[in-house]
Amino acid sequence: MELFGRFLLQTKEVEETKSFGSRFRGASQGTDLEELFDQFTTIIKRRFQEFNEKDSGWTLQQLLHVDVRVNKINPLKASSYIPLPKEIEAKRAVLNIQNTDQKCFVWSVLAAFHPVPRTQNANRVQNYQSFEQELDVSVETPSDNLKKNKYGENIPENILKFTNFERKLKVPFVVYADFETILEPIQTEQNELDPEISYTVKTHQHVPYSFAYYIKCDFDNSQSIFKTFRGPDAHKVFIDWLETDCKSIYNRFMKNIVSMSPLSSVQEAEFYQMTHCHICERPFNVEDERVRDHCHLTGKYRGAAHSVCNLNFKVPNFIPVFFHNMSNFDSHLFIKELAVEEERLDVIPQNKERYISFTKYIMVGDDNDQEKRQQKIFLKLRFLDSFRFMASSLDKLSQNLTSQQCREVRKYFPNEEEFKVIRMKGVFPYSYVDSFSKLDDTKLPPIDGFYNELRKEAIKQGDYERALNVWNLFKCQTLGEYSDIYLKSDVLLLTDVFENFREVCLQTYGLDPCQYFTAPSLSFDAALKTTSIELKLLTDLDMIHFFKHGIRGGVSQCSVRKAIANNKFMSIYDASKPTSYIMYLDATNLYGAAMSQYLPTGNFTWLTEEEISNLNFMNIDKNSNIGYVFEVDLEYPEHLHDLHNELPFCPESVQPEGSKVSKLIPNFNSKVRYVIHYQNLQQALNHGLKLAKIHRILSFNQSPWLKTYIDLNTAKRNNAENKFEKDFFKLMNNAVFGKTMENVEKRVNIKLVTHWENIGRKLGAEAYISKPHFKDLTIFSENLVAIHMAKQKIVYNKPIYVGFSILEISKTIMYDFLYSYIKPKYGNKASLLYTDTDSLILQIQTDNFYDDMRENLDRFDTSNYSQNNPHDIPVNSSVLGRMKDEYAGKILWEFYGTGG
Repeated sequence: MELFGRFLLQTKEVEETKSFGSRFRGASQGTDLEELFDQFTTIIKRRFQEFNEKDSGWTLQQLLHVDVRVNKINPLKASSYIPLPKEIEAKRAVLNIQNTDQKCFVWSVLAAFHPVPRTQNANRVQNYQSFEQELDVSVETPSDNLKKNKYGENIPENILKFTNFERKLKVPFVVYADFETILEPIQTEQNELDPEISYTVKTHQHVPYSFAYYIKCDFDNSQSIFKTFRGPDAHKVFIDWLETDCKSIYNRFMKNIVSMSPLSSVQEAEFYQMTHCHICERPFNVEDERVRDHCHLTGKYRGAAHSVCNLNFKVPNFIPVFFHNMSNFDSHLFIKELAVEEERLDVIPQNKERYISFTKYIMVGDDNDQEKRQQKIFLKLRFLDSFRFMASSLDKLSQNLTSQQCREVRKYFPNEEEFKVIRMKGVFPYSYVDSFSKLDDTKLPPIDGFYNELRKEAIKQGDYERALNVWNLFKCQTLGEYSDIYLKSDVLLLTDVFENFREVCLQTYGLDPCQYFTAPSLSFDAALKTTSIELKLLTDLDMIHFFKHGIRGGVSQCSVRKAIANNKFMSIYDASKPTSYIMYLDATNLYGAAMSQYLPTGNFTWLTEEEISNLNFMNIDKNSNIGYVFEVDLEYPEHLHDLHNELPFCPESVQPEGSKVSKLIPNFNSKVRYVIHYQNLQQALNHGLKLAKIHRILSFNQSPWLKTYIDLNTAKRNNAENKFEKDFFKLMNNAVFGKTMENVEKRVNIKLVTHWENIGRKLGAEAYISKPHFKDLTIFSENLVAIHMAKQKIVYNKPIYVGFSILEISKTIMYDFLYSYIKPKYGNKASLLYTDTDSLILQIQTDNFYDDMRENLDRFDTSNYSQNNPHDIPVNSSVLGRMKDEYAGKILWEFYGTGG
């Protein structure tokens, strides 16, 4: 059972449909359905409450509907005697008990324990019936009684380094696409609705009426093609056209390798002079086989390479297809058309409703393997979401481009006047177009027709006038023709945005984003490649769970509900009252500052009792080559409670009274078996907390290995000549942290299935539903179901100790500013109003806070102040970890806080 509701996040003006469901439960003829229903509703209520407590920014707008899904379970049959194949039976090496009951497992085990003489038939069940009571085995075991198999937790190879050298290769063909849809009303019989009860009516559905896609060829722009279609069944036509074009690309360019062009004398000399492989960038050893690497599409010589590197450095067997915000919208328009029984469809899910990517395998030919068996050849269409690389609207992203960067728009709109209007994201009357007939309108609807019913907002007069200009400039005869222009500009703008993203990424890191699924995976590879680090992954499950137990996110709390400033920069300044300022201070790239510090790299070792007693941990420098994580008991002396009342040290996840979920709460409770980084422990003890007991200490090698990458991006951002590049380098710094914190246990496994019964080796929905790790399903159509399966194996292949350390060190930065600068300087004249991970909102009683800033510039980042600011604050360069005045000298009059 699953309850759906519409929620609004007011702070970001985002509206989403969210659901709260239970797991499937087995039911038979004797099941009390009312009791089962009560169990479901209890679970849904609990999960709804947990969501409200964890994500308090969301408010419920409307309950939509409840889904009740019923699936028939046909357990796999493997109970009674099945004759052996003749060739196996002839070997007389396999016992096959000839039973007629459901106890084949029992008889097989007893046959092993009680072998019979050679003179008897060992396959007869009568030989073992007298021993049946020896085994305490229940033939039917409820799935609720199954325990977690600890051996399902797999430890990977213990070295993590950059090995994806093939991702340096630029993907030769990339598709950028978009759909336009009619918001078609759904007819509802009003007399069927009961006026005495509340209900939700689905009033509209999205029906695709047009699409456009642009195939960008990297090595020969003359091979790039733009296609568009408007008409019925646009989603079906899209798949047909796209598959046809991609098959053509394969046969013309990817099927056969172009021979290498003859090398010039200069190239030949360079080949022998090169000391490093141009692919892996590592030196050639005397025994290494050196080969000439060339482009398989153009024949151009690329450089000298190791033989093994050269073998893997080949044209990718996939073509990326990018939509912007595909995960939330576009994919549902055509995913049903991808489902063909004889062709494979893979998915990388974020959850059961949202997909990071899905891949369609299209057959492009066949070949014979070494044993002359015919093998089918498949080309993969990898559908990706550009929003997962650049989490902003296409409108904002395109505004960041310069005119020179809009190459594809310029190519198709060379006229300067046309170019100027098309290089800006257009507007379209989505809510107005509710039927195909509206596309035949011979004039643009009035400005009221552009009102967005979903967002409840109108467009600006300037945007409407620009739409009129587009209509007249391109001599549109119908709204459909205007839609074609609007769609074409969207696709070309997306192309220019992402192609510039690729260009900057390739120039900076030598990696192509089209080889990746998301920005975090791209950024993490870029960090590994840039730093050349080799990280040792944890191979001890105890250590893995040790770090997991210590992972705590950022603190978010509201300490004061209301505060009013009073200073000379306010028109209502009251000189008879204490002078005070409300300051919103934000740590500049807090996680970037933490990532620039010494972080673990390997050699993880539990200290012995003797080593613990001899460790003078209070004197260990933060830049020591050896770091430590402690598991300790701490006490919080009562005399510190008033001093630390606004933000106690050592926050912990606790479950407040009356709550169903844990929250990260700073408190004065004694800490028991608290996992803490040595720098945080030093800070806490220096501010008065007492160490009651050390349970264990884990040591490790550490270095500022990530600093090179962070500094590179920071420098590139500071020197960027346009906003696009500034945002890009900020993204790349922020994204790498997410990969170090990835919780592999939360990965989900979704199978897209097009048939009920098994087809050959391909399992059908019936088989998946019957498996004990089946969890849920989503029905897209009669021929497409997404089946949610529990993960059977967990592979710990992420350096969670890095994420743990970043979180811990970032807290020391925030606590240091508050308790080593603000409190010593202002005492009880400084009050913490609110904090949220990397920000502090403070009310400070002082004559002039800006004078105080000038006297302590080493504590502040003033890079966002104007040169001629009214407070005479000197403008310095942006420095990671320093506190920045979020409003750059603007005076905050009042503060109101909720939640926290």
